[in-house]
Amino acid sequence: MDSPAGGRPSQPSFDVQHFIGYVETTTDALRLIMAARQGIIPRITRRLNDSERRSMIRSGAVFVFCVEESGIKRWTEGLSWSPSRIVGNFLMYREVGERNSNRGADTALLPPGTSTFRVVPPSPPSNSYYQGKPHTGGARDPSGSVRPSGLIKKTITVKVSGTDHHLVSYYREEDVARGLLQRPTSRPDIMRLTIPPEMVRATNFRHPPHVEIGPDGNAHM
Repeated sequence: MDSPAGGRPSQPSFDVQHFIGYVETTTDALRLIMAARQGIIPRITRRLNDSERRSMIRSGAVFVFCVEESGIKRWTEGLSWSPSRIVGNFLMYREVGERNSNRGADTALLPPGTSTFRVVPPSPPSNSYYQGKPHTGGARDPSGSVRPSGLIKKTITVKVSGTDHHLVSYYREEDVARGLLQRPTSRPDIMRLTIPPEMVRATNFRHPPHVEIGPDGNAHM
């Protein structure tokens, strides 16, 4: 592939690192945010520069950051995106047009319940866009043509200890279908983590994940 979005994902050689994989569920996102807080996986502590964006924004890239620590209020990467769609507890976007540093670069990452999170119809259309399944060409979007092998961006905001933690993930549907991107469930060190109940209680999830509180007082999913 001649684009950073193509090919098998690999770790960049910059001082900024990130998790490589596929965030399928809200539980996956919670585990990765917890892992980032504990230093098990890297978290973003500053805004990426242009060179890092070009090399790191690719299929499988997952970034976790806290606004207070990183100073990042709006996530930018220089790609053009379709309007957002709410899928479960995530905001999802499809890549459109060509890479452009001036158009469609900003993604608002605001807590659930704000005006950015629009009301979802009770029964969304049963198509691959909403279900997160492989999609085959022909789709059009008001902001431009959806790239047939373009990236999908998936974001979620979770409140932890009173602060907003953001997760931004990128993937190509064919990479997921071919099994090139592993979920956090493949990492024993991440699966050993316990999720504090406050991570679920403090965030106004549209679809709360199934949580059981164990004898130790921790949430298990």
